[in-house]
Amino acid sequence: MEISCDILVVGGGIAGIAAAVKAAREGANTLLIEKNSFPGGIAIHAMHRYICGLYSSDLRAPINTLNGGIAEEICHELKNLSPGIEAIQMGNVYVYPFATKDLLKVLKNLIDKQTGLEIFYETELNSIQTKQDNIKKVITKGLKGELIIYPRAVIDCSGDGAAIRLSGAAYELSPANVRQLAGFCIKIKGIKNPPDMVFISVPYYVLHAVIEKKLPPYLKYIKFYPGDIDDEGFCLINLPFENNFEKAEEAKKLAVKIHDILVDSLVSFKDSYIDKLSSVIAEREGLRMVGQYMLTREDVLSARKFYDGVVKNAWPIELWNQDKGPVYQYVEAGDFYEIPLRCLKSINIKNLYGAGRCVSVSHEALGSTRVMGTCISLGEQAGLAAVKSLSGIGL
Repeated sequence: MEISCDILVVGGGIAGIAAAVKAAREGANTLLIEKNSFPGGIAIHAMHRYICGLYSSDLRAPINTLNGGIAEEICHELKNLSPGIEAIQMGNVYVYPFATKDLLKVLKNLIDKQTGLEIFYETELNSIQTKQDNIKKVITKGLKGELIIYPRAVIDCSGDGAAIRLSGAAYELSPANVRQLAGFCIKIKGIKNPPDMVFISVPYYVLHAVIEKKLPPYLKYIKFYPGDIDDEGFCLINLPFENNFEKAEEAKKLAVKIHDILVDSLVSFKDSYIDKLSSVIAEREGLRMVGQYMLTREDVLSARKFYDGVVKNAWPIELWNQDKGPVYQYVEAGDFYEIPLRCLKSINIKNLYGAGRCVSVSHEALGSTRVMGTCISLGEQAGLAAVKSLSGIGL
């Protein structure tokens, strides 16, 4: 099957949904391909608990999101599904809690009511053909066989930079020993009367097991979060793995060991059980497109503003260091920095845009831009910019 479209969005995660919806709203004939059978990507796969990067760095409880637009819409719809939920403070910033089922419902509703948008699930990129520094043809494979797409512009929201890599676009990738730790989530149910300090006691006993060499050293950076109901909780473990099936199976074995330790160490976990595991290892860092500008650590921490700034962000540089665990560097309270439109445009492929984790940023700056709230707004702005480029407006 062959299809022509104005905008092709690769990846139906949180950034890809925002990019595709925005492009369709602007009147573009938009096509979205997603390798999973559902939208949401890593946010759903990895059972994320909070939308980070939505608010300013002001320590007062937020009223509005920093960027508005689709990010604000998603929060509004999540609130309608769970009216009692409010933004909560985590360290020096605020985050918005959500239930996985609610986010999935909101994203599906956002897609279903959007005209001019067609989605192909369970479809992956196979190859890309370029001519004169423009993507001309994209070949994919899915359940219905081969699909050949002729797009006028492409937005890579795949997380792993699939379109960037296959198109020959310039990109950077940090050495394996420098990349941030990846995440893997364990959902535990059957917890009875957990102590108030359970978020401290769980990491304590896991750390003790690491010291006794019952667990590998990188597991000492575990975090524990309460669930949607009293008897459940989520353990986030952090791993120096790349995301593939073999390593995911290894992570599942480690999850069982961790749960066994908690059952033996904490009375409240005695009758608990593992209810669900992440289906993939969620990488925090991968391929990053080289754009017309590369955002730096200094840009973030100095709260730099740009003439073409399109996304505001106040999330700290949060680097999950392989040796030190999470390290935070904060934007000054009450301020924010901007991400310029040039970070969303490939430096050498004229009709290629990037959003989400693969925008043009340094290794350090990625620690701030990669969070969900920011990725929604990056996707939205990439969708808008791609549509404008079709009529010669913008970059």
